[in-house]
Amino acid sequence: YIAPTAAAAEDAAAGWLLDLLGLPTGSDVGFTTGATMASFTGLMAGRFQVLADAGWDVNTRGLSGAPAVTTLVGAERHDTIDCALRYLGLGAPVPVAADDQGRIRLDALAAVLEQTSGPTILCLQAGNIHSGAFDPIGEAVALAHAHGAWVHVDGAFGLWAAAAPSLRHHLAGCETADSWSTDAHKTLNVPYDSGLIIVADPRPLRAACDVHAAYLQPADEHGWADPLAKVPEMSRRARGVPIWAALRSLGRSGVVDLV
Repeated sequence: YIAPTAAAAEDAAAGWLLDLLGLPTGSDVGFTTGATMASFTGLMAGRFQVLADAGWDVNTRGLSGAPAVTTLVGAERHDTIDCALRYLGLGAPVPVAADDQGRIRLDALAAVLEQTSGPTILCLQAGNIHSGAFDPIGEAVALAHAHGAWVHVDGAFGLWAAAAPSLRHHLAGCETADSWSTDAHKTLNVPYDSGLIIVADPRPLRAACDVHAAYLQPADEHGWADPLAKVPEMSRRARGVPIWAALRSLGRSGVVDLV
């Protein structure tokens, strides 16, 4: 259980993170074990939403008999995306051709989307682990949204580039995606077990993660939700406190220097 003081620290850190990364105000921020579980959580919200859009409530009906969910990924995505999809019961993704730096090719993505129907999730990458290259996120999101797809951005280390004025052009249009994952230990120098999931629309995230019990604080009329409603775990440490402390100490200019 997260004590009120820790919950307040996480709430403050969440606001600072959204501002630093240029992501939509009002997005939910969850604190996970790492980038793998952050992607898992964002994709879980995406799974809920695309199936709900197709008229299927995965929370009550499960996946058996559900419309098939097609997940598109760049050919050079990180293997943790495949792990998260496997954990979610979504199976192997459909790879989309990438260029020689590992960036997803927009022409290939457009062609695959034209051949895809039904619930669809697209996973993009902010920072290829080998080359450092970024997918053309803004253009790819626009293509995917035109087909009704949910877009998740794996920004394990590259999402932090959005905090630096000299680098944020690599993430042009990133704020138009639906969910983003990253890892605070890679840039903020906080300990391991400091992943971050950010979801633009809190409703599918909370629908996927929330647990109701008499002893847990419910969401209130102002939209406040218990931090446990934003991640898969209940018994967890207050992961947001080290992140809050790092941001409080560094300030914006300190984070930019680290990036």
